[in-house]
Amino acid sequence: MLTRSHPIYGKLRTMLRQVKAPKSSAGPSRPSRRTAEAKARTIGQAISDLRFEIAVVGLLLLTIAAICFANLILRNTLVISPAQPLAFTTEWHGDEGMGGNSTVDADVRQPLTWSCALRPRYQYPYCAYEIVFDGHSNRGLDLSKFQTITITLDYRGRADSFRVYLKNFDPHYSDPKNRETLKYNQIELPVRNGKAVIEAQLEDFKAADWWLQKSRLPYRLSHAQFDNIVSLEIDTGNSAQLGQHRFRVESIMLRGNIVPIEQWYLGILGCWIILICLFLISRILGLQRDLRRRRLLHAVAQGEAQLAQESARRDHLTGLYNRLGVTERYQQMLADGPGKPVAIMLIDLDHFKSINDRFGHVQGDDVLAAFAALLQHNVRETDLTGRWGGEEFLLIARVSDAHAAVELAEKLRMVIGSASFVHGRLTASFGVYFAETLPDKLGPAISRADRALYAAKEQGRDRVVLHEPAPDPAGPKRA
Repeated sequence: MLTRSHPIYGKLRTMLRQVKAPKSSAGPSRPSRRTAEAKARTIGQAISDLRFEIAVVGLLLLTIAAICFANLILRNTLVISPAQPLAFTTEWHGDEGMGGNSTVDADVRQPLTWSCALRPRYQYPYCAYEIVFDGHSNRGLDLSKFQTITITLDYRGRADSFRVYLKNFDPHYSDPKNRETLKYNQIELPVRNGKAVIEAQLEDFKAADWWLQKSRLPYRLSHAQFDNIVSLEIDTGNSAQLGQHRFRVESIMLRGNIVPIEQWYLGILGCWIILICLFLISRILGLQRDLRRRRLLHAVAQGEAQLAQESARRDHLTGLYNRLGVTERYQQMLADGPGKPVAIMLIDLDHFKSINDRFGHVQGDDVLAAFAALLQHNVRETDLTGRWGGEEFLLIARVSDAHAAVELAEKLRMVIGSASFVHGRLTASFGVYFAETLPDKLGPAISRADRALYAAKEQGRDRVVLHEPAPDPAGPKRA
């Protein structure tokens, strides 16, 4: 049974207002209005379809551009040169720390330019020029996204190679206080006299063998690593001969892609797969919405008649069942079986006429509506409540015995007496009739509850009176 408190009640009324076309007294204008609405829907659908096509074409163009210009989009470049604003400091040293006497001549005012004098005291003479990025804070550059290193170098001397170190700091093996514990990623590059552009792949770098032997790292940490490069060092190579060697680095350029090109293409493919899936999901959801709408419209068609019937069973002011509704609901209760004991109560608002006389019928109606809401809030969903007439209300509730019936009525009486209404306080009188099973006819039961209610009023109102059966005038029968 659909009631006003049912969740679908409000939805059905809303759908009715949306679905039902408003009635018009002008008959000829109705077809033209429908025609205009149909044209508007057609135009809207065409625009919607066109938007989808434009979106697809736009995505295709973006995909073509993303493939054709992938190298430009993904390009990542880092330049180290005297003219670049990248912050770095420079250091230099010879092999004096190893007992040699090779020296470096450099000027901080001319960065990336130095002269090296190799001397024979140390077995493997060398000199080094270091570009420091971290200022000894062990926070360097992440070069793991770069693939190539290009050095533009002007060299003068007798050597056919030079060495490049990319030193990486990692707390797994590096001591912040000892620069020798930095991982030496090494490569040996060819060189010739004069200016040259030398390019190498970062994947060709490897951890220096002498450093690995000294550090004794496990195999998993022995590979080249570029995620925290704190300095770049250029040394004379293994083939450098004794004497002067002059270096002037114009620039060091690192190039790479933000992501590998293969991942870029896979990402584009993944985006299209996701878009296709989203499109299919949206279509499925659209079909489900249409199906739900059709079902709801069907429910509206069925519920319209049910709403009309329900409206006839309800009191328009309080929303409770009226006499017709109470009678029909009672018949349903009988059809379900007599069941457990039942209490039938008539509740009358005390001195309600004075409320109407003093505050007016509008405020009196507000009091009735508020009282009905309070009553429904304090009874069970299975209990039957209704407005029996005027300020008189009916409650039919399952109870265990007559004592429980009186307790229920007393509880409701106290709730009513403690509540605040628009005019102030309110009391009520209760007439209670208790039956071991649901009576076959409601009328006689209500009559007994009415007699108990009359007794409650006679005794001063604001009280509960239980109907007591009259004693048998013939007295007890003799055996």
